[in-house]
Amino acid sequence: MITPWVFEFFHALHDPAEREDPALVQQQFRWHLDLWADDEARGFEGIFFSEHHFGPAYSPSPNLLIAALAGRTRTLRLGVLGTVAAHATPWRVVEEFAMLDHLTGGRLEMGVVSGIPPELIQVGIGREEAAARHAEALDVLLDALRHRVVSHDGECFRFDQLRLTPIFCQQSPAIWTAAISPASAARAAGRGLKMCSGFASAKGLVPVYDAYREAARAAGQPDGPDRLALRRQIAVVESGDRVGEARQIVRHGFEVLAQASREAEKVLDSGAARIDEEELISGTPEQVAEQIIRQCRTVGAGHFLAGFNIYEPELMRRTRDLFGYEVIPLLRKADIS
Repeated sequence: MITPWVFEFFHALHDPAEREDPALVQQQFRWHLDLWADDEARGFEGIFFSEHHFGPAYSPSPNLLIAALAGRTRTLRLGVLGTVAAHATPWRVVEEFAMLDHLTGGRLEMGVVSGIPPELIQVGIGREEAAARHAEALDVLLDALRHRVVSHDGECFRFDQLRLTPIFCQQSPAIWTAAISPASAARAAGRGLKMCSGFASAKGLVPVYDAYREAARAAGQPDGPDRLALRRQIAVVESGDRVGEARQIVRHGFEVLAQASREAEKVLDSGAARIDEEELISGTPEQVAEQIIRQCRTVGAGHFLAGFNIYEPELMRRTRDLFGYEVIPLLRKADIS
């Protein structure tokens, strides 16, 4: 089985003039809250929100989106992939996650990432500092899941006998992170984290997933498909005569995002030229499911995170409906062994 999730970027309004109209910005929030609530009926396992700053996304605090959506859903798991450790303190990461775990009734999926360098550099945070903060945040979070009182002596943070509250709702909640290199995948596995990857071709990502499995086994950690996720961009159309349209939709969506990111001097600068074709999955429901299943089998991932870079509201709803009602049943029946 392949477990299907939404990977939500939460696009800002693209017209610069509209971004200055509070009523239109509020409408964007309300429309998306309705869209996300309907993802429960579509059959998605859950939604992962991503944290971004200073650019084309309304997502500087994914935790707030999770809190707003918690009361509008019952079974949908709600997560962040991930909280950028460089922008936070470890104790706040832990305590906010614990609060969200209760607000969602134990449906929280926690994720911590080191952050996107071009976003971090705008506030004077370099790669080494971001990596150190990321590592220490994970250390504290893992410790807090085992102990009620936590001490830490690190390069960035030092404290003694902190009682982090509240306790978590879930007994053994999972922690996710993102990795794009074998080294970062091995570090994630050694800590017992779940891992998501993307951007490169499935074949190109095999060394990343293999490094995770090898390091997990060496550390005595679980290494099955349920620990691993693949993320891709999706466009779905109803019939085969519209396959070309689907390809244009998914490529246009990525190019618009890349252009907005270039304007904000973000990591996707010139990304449209670098993106691997397998990152963009399009076609009929059967074709989309076949591509997802093939790529998940190649890397051994039991989770699939679908991104929808679509900016026209009705097209977004229709695409999610097609994915939910026609693609997801095929993924849940798939054998990736």
